Amino acid sequence: MTKYFLICLVIFSQLSGQNYTITIFGFPFVSVTMDKIPGELTFQTQTTGLLNYFWPMDNTYFISYDSLDYSFKQFEKKIHQGSVMYSLNAKYDQEKGQLFYDDIALNRPPEIQTIFSMLVRVQEQHKDDLDTKWFPMEHDGQLFESRYLWAETDTIIINRVEKICDHYRLDIKAVEDVTSLPEQSDYFMNNIIAEKAIRQIWVEKSSPRRIVQASVKLYGINIIARWTHD
Repeated sequence: MTKYFLICLVIFSQLSGQNYTITIFGFPFVSVTMDKIPGELTFQTQTTGLLNYFWPMDNTYFISYDSLDYSFKQFEKKIHQGSVMYSLNAKYDQEKGQLFYDDIALNRPPEIQTIFSMLVRVQEQHKDDLDTKWFPMEHDGQLFESRYLWAETDTIIINRVEKICDHYRLDIKAVEDVTSLPEQSDYFMNNIIAEKAIRQIWVEKSSPRRIVQASVKLYGINIIARWTHD
């Protein structure tokens, strides 16, 4: 079960110093701290409670991106989950239209996104600029497409305060003929793109338009991420 809750590690706000808790069946398992400066986003995730004792995890994901079209410039991750430790770095050369993982070059289209830049843009763009539109998305050496589908205006109670939100579904699908790197993925990156995963996001309608709640349902397990501090 430990790998399933990790698929929700990225469903959070881009605002500096925000804290989130991930729960399964109502029990907290992971805490997340995020920091942002213009054009950069960092996530640090750590297990809590008994899970931290039996299966500790401390992962960091970083992205730098273009503030106009949200295309990513550089992506880094440092993974420490259980006995597994490794790091990965990718840089995009816009002039060549190529993405470089060390000495491996992959052809990628302009305005290429990542799951992280997709989460930034849902908080900064109006639903009319997002709804039903497909965007190319790079994910650990594979090419995907992703889109938001606006579902409704919904009310979420966070810290006993009602938040009026735009409720979206996030779809991700593989592009035919994807190029794969050697297996080098953490549980989250492996599972967030699962074909049968149902991903939902609730974003404040008013400023500062944080992601206040998200859920991912996979293999019958519902993982929920909720903003914990105002």
